[in-house]
Amino acid sequence: MKLNDLRKELTALLEPCSGEDSAFEADCILADLLGCTNSALRLYYDTQADVLTVEKAKAFVRRRLEHEPLQYILCTWEFYGREFYVGDGVLIPRPETELLIDTAIKELTDKIQPVCYDLCSGSGCIGITVAEEISDSRVYMLEKSERAYGFLEKNIAHNGTHNCKAVIGDMFELSPFSEKADIILSNPPYIRSDVIPSLQAEVHKEPLMALDGGTDGLMFYKRIADYWSESLKPDGIIAVEIGEDQGVSVSGIFKKKFRDVTVIKDFSGNDRVVIAKNFIN
Repeated sequence: MKLNDLRKELTALLEPCSGEDSAFEADCILADLLGCTNSALRLYYDTQADVLTVEKAKAFVRRRLEHEPLQYILCTWEFYGREFYVGDGVLIPRPETELLIDTAIKELTDKIQPVCYDLCSGSGCIGITVAEEISDSRVYMLEKSERAYGFLEKNIAHNGTHNCKAVIGDMFELSPFSEKADIILSNPPYIRSDVIPSLQAEVHKEPLMALDGGTDGLMFYKRIADYWSESLKPDGIIAVEIGEDQGVSVSGIFKKKFRDVTVIKDFSGNDRVVIAKNFIN
């Protein structure tokens, strides 16, 4: 069987769970097995797919049909041009979160040796990326889950990031960081508890701890505004990712503490980041 024929077969098999993304997911699976990029895959279309490749590809598809996230199956996923290990127990990096990185880079451009906190760090995709993009920064990452923390440490080593420090801890407890921050970043759990059961099957494979934002979906933002804002430098800022329907509610929380609060929309036109500046106290 030629590789392109296998690709077509995998695409058809994936259709029930992946829909319009089935061809993309088939490409991801084959590129992973061949050790190439999706764009380079076409160079192998006319080559024969060996038996082992066929068997592994179909095994991946069987897992996918059980609604296991593709990212978990592949074990790595790209975020902001870098590779991050992911798997059971850690939230999958999503492209919408890259807007939080863009925001941080813009705000820290003129800062000298800026200090950054990444709360609810998970895989470390936010903190590690900021550390890599702003080479003179010092980044402190906080993660509660021991399983996620394992991925965090692995991703720091994998990306060779030296200007960051990971700490296992709960953001609802006292801060373990002694340095004041120029910026505090977070993509916290923000889904309302009553919405969790209605999420798609793949999302249910991700850790509940990384999804559930409490009764109103806002408890982490309240904690950040009420407690963590005290860890900012006088001219420090906070930038957080939010759900697309949370712009008004989250900005309202931060307006109680900050003079300048802005909601930034993502590439789909949805509210995605709230940034708060000019600390009052």
